[in-house]
Order: sequence, then C-alpha cells, then structure tokens
Amino acid sequence: MTVGVAGIPEDLFAPDPEGGPCEQLDGLLIALLVDRTLVARDHQAARGEAGLPVRKMAWEYAMVKRYTAQLGPPGAEIARALLALAHSPQHLPPAT
Repeated sequence: MTVGVAGIPEDLFAPDPEGGPCEQLDGLLIALLVDRTLVARDHQAARGEAGLPVRKMAWEYAMVKRYTAQLGPPGAEIARALLALAHSPQHLPPAT
C-alpha cells in the first residue's frame, strides 16, 4: 500500500460499454491503416517481381518528412510505424 496516495476507483479505466468519443474515428483509422498497408505490400511485391528493389528509400524518406512537416515529431513516429507495418510479414485482415 502506498502512503499518502488517494485511492483511484477501479472502474475509472474500465472500458466504456458505449465506446468513447473517438471510437468511430479509431475504427476508420484502423481500416485505413490496414488498407494502406495492404496496398503498400502489393506495390512492394510488384516492384520485386519486376526486378526492382522492393524498398524505395527516397520515397520512404520523403514520406517521413511529409508526416513530420504536417504533424511535428510525432508525425515521424507515425510514418515509421506505417513503414514498419508495410514491411512486416504480420498477417492483417482485409480492410473493412
């Protein structure tokens, strides 16, 4: 037990059965991210089949710069996460 710390109700972090104010947007973002990842993977596969390098580093660098310019430093992290998804072998469900 921690001394001098007020108790926090356990239900404070319980999931809201009605969803939060951003739940619909989160669902849309996830669907868009899955779709973007699948499109990027298809593009990479097509480049590989054509005998080209799968990754185009100049394009990836420009993407990170674009996200950073629009969203600041967190934008760079988002861009890197998107690139990681695109290059990951992890199975993703089809976009809905």
